[in-house]
Amino acid sequence: GTGSHWHKNLCAMSYCRRVPAFPLSEGAALLEETATRLAAEDPLSAEALDGLFSTMASIRRHIHSNPEPGFEEVKTNAFIRQTLQSLAGLDPASMRDCAKTGLVVDIKGEGPPSAAASGLRTIALRADMDALRMTEMNRSLPYRSTNEGVAHLCGHDGHMASLLGAATLIAKRASKLPAGCAVRLLFQPAEEGPGGAKPMIEEGALDGVDECYGYHNWPAFEYGSLHVKRGAVMAHPTSFKIVVTGKGGHGSQPHVAVDPVLTAAHIVVALQSVVARAVDPTKQAVCSVTMIHGGEVSNVIPDQVEMQGTLRDLDPSVCQTMYRRVREIVAGVCAAFGASATVELEGAYPAVDNHAAQADAVADLARKLLRREEAVSEDGLPMMGAEDFSEFLHKVPGAFWFLGGNEEKLNGWARLGAAGSRSNCMCHNTAFDFNDNVSPMAAVFFVRLVEERLRRSLFSAAG
Repeated sequence: GTGSHWHKNLCAMSYCRRVPAFPLSEGAALLEETATRLAAEDPLSAEALDGLFSTMASIRRHIHSNPEPGFEEVKTNAFIRQTLQSLAGLDPASMRDCAKTGLVVDIKGEGPPSAAASGLRTIALRADMDALRMTEMNRSLPYRSTNEGVAHLCGHDGHMASLLGAATLIAKRASKLPAGCAVRLLFQPAEEGPGGAKPMIEEGALDGVDECYGYHNWPAFEYGSLHVKRGAVMAHPTSFKIVVTGKGGHGSQPHVAVDPVLTAAHIVVALQSVVARAVDPTKQAVCSVTMIHGGEVSNVIPDQVEMQGTLRDLDPSVCQTMYRRVREIVAGVCAAFGASATVELEGAYPAVDNHAAQADAVADLARKLLRREEAVSEDGLPMMGAEDFSEFLHKVPGAFWFLGGNEEKLNGWARLGAAGSRSNCMCHNTAFDFNDNVSPMAAVFFVRLVEERLRRSLFSAAG
């Protein structure tokens, strides 16, 4: 059963009574008490869950104030290890570093061996670890970044807190997982670039894994909603760089120069036809020129102009069409103006393609847990952002979903101990802050998903 406490805590936050401790050291006693309670109680009391969810908010805020960029998540790695020991009670021997600063952790079943009814033995759950190289402008936040020029403005701090919460709940019930079954935690570095999923896979992070799951918070979606669909949910990005070379000269004598500024301007306009006229209108694609640099002095026509931008697609054939048209347009416009150009196209992560059965399992479970048909939808998907979770899905079946974070007022754990009103601004905005109410939902969802996929009940109906 979904359980009354779970449901109330998930949707109404009715038991939220504590202000999450910050700095984290002030929450040490609660962390210890919570770890003990979670191990001893069955079913879990509302107080035990409140203690866990409050501790998760403190953990998230601690990580938020100590952000580290991709492949530099050294302190973050150490903090996750420490928390998995103190809160979840996991043995350091179950943890190993992976892809430089990433972490792979196995929670192994300790119950009587049995062939899991579903045939699945190991489920992987993933959270990304890295912060962005951006300056946090939310100066009123008590737990704002203390690492100037680096900030958790995409919510990876919340993703880690969610997975730590799920890990704690699962670890306390390892005796109910049959020997031979496991839940693998993937704490992944460098999602924002250059990408930590691929090196993790190369170092064996998915060895023996049957399915892999992950989520992203999304501030535009209503809090309490889960968005998922089969197939593509995020795009394949390509960065492009176009350097137009003309022949510089005096601004007053353009007839003896070849103007790369004018040529570049025509290229920018012509590139708008790539999606509008070359891509099948039933397919999604984006072509955005986002940078133009050229010239130094107002009365001089420069030799060169450099442009950069991004292409997005969900389908390799659309990608090839766009690559071809970008090159043809640049060459054609340059020929018309007597200029020349180089074009560099650099594709990154593949599209995030959800496997059908696993996406359906996520949607079915969400309908059961959220108890509102309209809370589970495909609205807003696919989105044209990119995520290297796609690398995991290219290796094993799984799914990636979005949990809404949009709330008009500060409620529950997000209300307590945070100043001001909710910004609800998008990820990568300089004032973004993860909604702490999402972590409990995400953690419980991970636990229930493990139960569904391994066909094991870890928590009784009332807990």
